[in-house]
Amino acid sequence: MSKPRLRWSSALSLAAVLTGCPSPQATTSEDAAETKGAATKPTQSPQDPLPALRVGTQKLVEAKALAGRVEAVGGDKTHQYLELAFSLTGEEVSLDFDELHVELLGGQPGDIAVVSTLMGSSEVRVIVRRGIRTGPPADEVGGNLYARRWENGANVFVRVPFTATGRDKAREDGELAKRWVETMAKTIENQWESPHPWYRFAAGRIQALLPGGLAAAVSDGGPASRDSRTDLTRLMETTTGVMSMQEALQHDRGLRLPTGDADKRTIPVGELRVPPLDAHPFEAMQAKLPSPGGGTPEPLAAAVPAEFWYARVDDIRLMLRLLDEADAWITPVVQILQSNPEDRFLADRYQKQLGLKRTELAKIFGHTVVGAVAAAGSDAYLREGSDVSLIFTVRQQAIFDQELAKHLEAYRAELPGLTTTTRERSGVTITESRDPTGTVRQQRAQVGELAVVSNSPRAIERIVDAMQGKRARLADEPDMRYMLARDPGTHQALAFLSDKFIAAVIGPQQKVLAARRQQALSELMTPGNAALLHGWLFGQAPASTQALVASGLLAADELKHPTGEPIAFTPGSSASSVWGRPAALTPLIDMPPLTLVSAGEKAAYEAFSEGYQSYWKQFIDPVAIRLDVKAADGAEVADIDVRILPLISATDYSDIEEMVGTTRVSVQANESGVHGVWAVGKDARLRRDLDGLMRSITNKPDIGIGWLGDWVMVGLADRTPLLELLSKYDATVQLPMPSPEGGEFNDIDMWRRIGKFPVYAAAAVNNPAALVATLAGVRTMINEVSPDTIEWGEASRYRDLPIVRVGVSKKTPLLPNRDIADAVALHYAQTGSAIVLALDVPTLHSVIDRMLDGKLPESKGQTDTASQFVFEGRSVVGAPLWTALLWAIQGQANDAQRAARRTAEILMLGDPAVRNDPTLLVQRGVDYFGFTPVTSFGTTNFTLGPTGAGDPVLGSSMEPVFVDLPIPGSPVDRLMQRLTGVRGEVSFDKEPDPAGPNARSLHTRFSLHLGAAK
Repeated sequence: MSKPRLRWSSALSLAAVLTGCPSPQATTSEDAAETKGAATKPTQSPQDPLPALRVGTQKLVEAKALAGRVEAVGGDKTHQYLELAFSLTGEEVSLDFDELHVELLGGQPGDIAVVSTLMGSSEVRVIVRRGIRTGPPADEVGGNLYARRWENGANVFVRVPFTATGRDKAREDGELAKRWVETMAKTIENQWESPHPWYRFAAGRIQALLPGGLAAAVSDGGPASRDSRTDLTRLMETTTGVMSMQEALQHDRGLRLPTGDADKRTIPVGELRVPPLDAHPFEAMQAKLPSPGGGTPEPLAAAVPAEFWYARVDDIRLMLRLLDEADAWITPVVQILQSNPEDRFLADRYQKQLGLKRTELAKIFGHTVVGAVAAAGSDAYLREGSDVSLIFTVRQQAIFDQELAKHLEAYRAELPGLTTTTRERSGVTITESRDPTGTVRQQRAQVGELAVVSNSPRAIERIVDAMQGKRARLADEPDMRYMLARDPGTHQALAFLSDKFIAAVIGPQQKVLAARRQQALSELMTPGNAALLHGWLFGQAPASTQALVASGLLAADELKHPTGEPIAFTPGSSASSVWGRPAALTPLIDMPPLTLVSAGEKAAYEAFSEGYQSYWKQFIDPVAIRLDVKAADGAEVADIDVRILPLISATDYSDIEEMVGTTRVSVQANESGVHGVWAVGKDARLRRDLDGLMRSITNKPDIGIGWLGDWVMVGLADRTPLLELLSKYDATVQLPMPSPEGGEFNDIDMWRRIGKFPVYAAAAVNNPAALVATLAGVRTMINEVSPDTIEWGEASRYRDLPIVRVGVSKKTPLLPNRDIADAVALHYAQTGSAIVLALDVPTLHSVIDRMLDGKLPESKGQTDTASQFVFEGRSVVGAPLWTALLWAIQGQANDAQRAARRTAEILMLGDPAVRNDPTLLVQRGVDYFGFTPVTSFGTTNFTLGPTGAGDPVLGSSMEPVFVDLPIPGSPVDRLMQRLTGVRGEVSFDKEPDPAGPNARSLHTRFSLHLGAAK
């Protein structure tokens, strides 16, 4: 006779005895139908009204005026210098003054005052540099200082009027000009909250003026004799230009430090040690697949060189739509999240370089004219400048040729000097159309039914070679054949990064050339940076390049690269050379091939190589991305499938798998809210570590997580209390709320909002008896350590389940407010196969409903059809979660505005002509920096005031304006209307044995739920 099985109800009855709770009557999967019949799910109560934003302007606080003295004076041929001193008393000592923004009454363009003392000093000193005035000097100097101070639990900005008198009694100080330069350089270099390469250039160039004025900046044997601080190794580490790297380079440019050892490039590039990475045994791996010959072929991959990246869409309308989506909200939102709200006009740049008009393509190139379209390129530096080639499957050649000719003629009318020439490549005619500025650089070729349009002469030549079988083709590569067979099926779009592409990206040709190009970019930016500094120091843009050189802010030898190539520059336009322009650098593939490197470049590349090898250990990892867009319930769903393989045992990814185990979980779609579900395998190190940790802390063997099943869940319900707590504390999109009297810990309103916050957690239970013992052990331990501090017992019932409340007792000695005990508590319930915890009882009810209605996550063992982690978020326009996300993303956008406003201020002070002309500001930003700043609501309409740059809608950093959200037409508004839900699934899938016994691939699947486009 078999031993009777301990049912969950017996274990929960034991829990009732041990914890003082009545025995619950929960369900397991076998009892679900019975419970549903006995307990009808109640109707959910309607949502409470959402809290409104606190809108309005956070005005500057007017502080007591400071009265001080003019302590010292000095001068040179063009400017006079004044040092002002003001005594501080009481709360004034705690003011944190803005060192760079000092408003001078009667100030003229180019007048600059800077605070030279630090916070906490008993006085504040201001050094003024202003143009020489005609007539007798005024005895009084007045203006406003700006500072922040801590008030009512938050920083507030204050305006501090000041007057300084006694100029006639001030001492003459021959070192005052030098102190102004030192202070100004230190101030703009230390803009740590708003770093920018121009600040580093300006700080360095101002430092280079020491000690003898502007002319010393370019004198022989001056600052240029010092060593460069730029770490060449850092240039090798990146595949895209990094702002911080340009900051370091611009610091060197500003100081006139040497830019490298171009004259010492004597080491053959073949001597560089590259990462010794092995190829995967793809053919052997493919032979072990369930269907080795499966997979849908990629015909256009036969036209692409093996070392190029590849992206194919089966309908050009999908490609154009993806570009539109990127322009509308994807790119702006990515910029917001990366805190760099700038527009580099990438789609427009490449569209012009290719000689195409996107709007016309959308009208003409439907599926009747062209079939599948592929894009390809040789490197990943799309932001700086890369080769991009489009390969069209042409169905109606005459219409195709006619339309491309129309596009080119339209550009010919816009760009003077656009000419067309032809050349031959292995019997194929390549037609090149280019204007003198390189705005259009179209390359065209036709091979059979395939038409190629490229922006790179060398890229199109390699594509032609691949088409003719004279170069290794992507379609023939074993990694692509394996990836197609590994995940068979047809998809609307496919992108692929091959082993050879990744090898080229990390190879010395691209790495060293990209590093040199970053150095060249810093040299191309030097004339524009110098022109902007001229505007800051003299109040106007330089009249000519010669005037800029005469000012000492630009040296004549800075109009060429250290390797001798000339740099063409006229103030108000972009610098250019063989390396391109700041907004569009020459693709690496079109630069002369690398043959010789310097010792510094060799050491830097090999340091990168060793780091890459130690991180990736052995293999290069190909990547496949698949995309499908389908209609769903009147809207659309974009499914994105990403596989990176293989990942071997020594990588960080395998460490993650060891932590969570190999068990998979299947999770049903959630109707609303957000949750994450983790599979926790029996072999998971996390399970062992937590179990050991709990036992070691409590010193009780019966307290652990041996009861834990195969999954855990954490989530937020889409309920109004979510927004109520956010509303109390969020100050990024609304006026801040004053701190409560008695401090936050005594704030009963805060505790009530926390008590209703709709966060929850749940976990599978595979051993109810062990869970009972753990709960009882925890309760006993708490009573032993701190008697009468916790109240633990049944508070209510829901669907025949007891709701247990665990809260602080009103008898707790240190409780500042007894009402806190009623305001917040933890509630939990056991459904037999799971335990659910929440602060808010209605939230707990909603999760119990999902559990009892058969929507529990299900363990799937180690099958590849499920995932190890699932994340999902769903809401609707105007719902609490939707609104909370709106506030959060707009808050991030507002916070990122510091960077945009910083760039706008640099441009508007550096060239006064752009202050009232947003179009000109855009052009100047693109010419000098390669990008233009954009506001958090998607415009380039900035304003300039004494506290810096701002905008007409959201004000400035010191006087922010808070408005109702969303801001109509803004990127955040477009995002929130467009993206209504997201689901992501992550798993580590085992690869066939020839890849290695522990080989895994990272498999990530996303579903984006899209609403109507606006």
